[in-house]
Amino acid sequence: MKRLLLVIAFLLHPSSCILADLDRTHPPKPGPEPKAPFPDFKEDILPNGLKIFVVEDHREPTVTLRLLVKGGDSTDGTRPGLSDLTASMLNRGTKKRSAEEFAKETDFLGASVEAGSGPDALTVSAGGLMKDLPKVLDLFADAALHPVFPADELVKEQRQAISSLEESKQRPATLAAKLRGKLLYGSEHPYGAYATEESLGSLKREDLARAHAQYFSPDNATLAVVGDFKTAEVLPLVEKAFADWTVAPSDTARTPTFPDTPKPPEKLTIHLVDRPGSVQSNILVCGKGIPRNNPDVPEVGVLNSILGGGFSGRLFQNLREKHGYTYGSSSGFSMNKVTGIFSASAEVRNAVTTPAIEEILNEIRRIDSEPVPDPELDMQRQYLAGNYLLSLESPGVTASRVQEIDLYKLPVDYFKTYASRVTKVSAEKVKELAGKYVHPDGLTIIVVGEAKEVKSALEKLGPVTVYDTDLKVKATP
Repeated sequence: MKRLLLVIAFLLHPSSCILADLDRTHPPKPGPEPKAPFPDFKEDILPNGLKIFVVEDHREPTVTLRLLVKGGDSTDGTRPGLSDLTASMLNRGTKKRSAEEFAKETDFLGASVEAGSGPDALTVSAGGLMKDLPKVLDLFADAALHPVFPADELVKEQRQAISSLEESKQRPATLAAKLRGKLLYGSEHPYGAYATEESLGSLKREDLARAHAQYFSPDNATLAVVGDFKTAEVLPLVEKAFADWTVAPSDTARTPTFPDTPKPPEKLTIHLVDRPGSVQSNILVCGKGIPRNNPDVPEVGVLNSILGGGFSGRLFQNLREKHGYTYGSSSGFSMNKVTGIFSASAEVRNAVTTPAIEEILNEIRRIDSEPVPDPELDMQRQYLAGNYLLSLESPGVTASRVQEIDLYKLPVDYFKTYASRVTKVSAEKVKELAGKYVHPDGLTIIVVGEAKEVKSALEKLGPVTVYDTDLKVKATP
């Protein structure tokens, strides 16, 4: 009862009248610039050349380790899938532990040791409680430095990978992404290649061991350590764990060869992957993008957020809210070391495939030709800055970012200034960047769907090249 009386008293108090005086016809002015900075990190280099980044984070009693080996999928050459398979085998048996022993020790600690490969690097990550750091570090270093690639475990991994490839032919988004790489990068470009059943099945234990010996070298890697520790205490433990890691004999073949990417087409091109039985179409409208070290990347993030960055993006509002064509539509810039791709995507029912593409093209033209209204621009700037600040809560993200600075040769203060830069982007800057990086003409349209349902309508936009689910061009009937 007392609480109720207090509430009534507050509402009757003259000062509460300020609530009635709020002007709700105008959005409130933005608050002060975000002040949560990217954490400081310290850099050290071990005698063997391994570069280490150390970040003290005392919010949780945990530790995160991340080893980055430069190269990744772009080093596969004529054997697509080699780096991925090498990564998946690192914790499947070492000189000290069998695959089963490794898994049991990791589970007992409640820790994790995992690896994966991307276009520009292979990474090995581990996490656990700070009190278990010596044991976690031992498992982590053992997987990274001493894998033996047992033949029986390799067979299991190959079967699983090949099975996944077969399943991917039933995943329209995967088919579209593979064809996008093939068309925009070129089939001879490291970023455009992809694993096949043949390439995976031909790999031998010796291939994995040779690749590991060639690229896993301390002068070709960086290590990030984030956690609840004092730097002076953790560095000796890291140095001890990696002290016997010696530089590989030759580094001449470590740098992948990147041929020139194909020139963008002068006019719209349309590519259709025929997937019989599809009741919807997966659409990608894509074009040449930018490399990760492009100086405009933070500002390009604002441009992309306006166009297709989630529920408030124009593509979502147009294709879902206005037309009801799809559950969602978005856009993004995929950025790698030497180049990248811009894509806008949607999944729509067959009958509206062509109208949906036309609406995506309309939104691309609009952002290229019209200034963005201030309320919309401010909302997207604040959204990006807020998401960035939330991401600082993740030790794994922090570890990857300090290594990004080194891998892509970014300014040392790149992440410290990121939030400030995105909150200052003007409407004029957005229009300028759209003109530079999102070209309405010369785009590549990829559709995965049933040809007999969508091809004739697509031909209203231009000639259509048809592929099967192996991404081979089908003969025109």
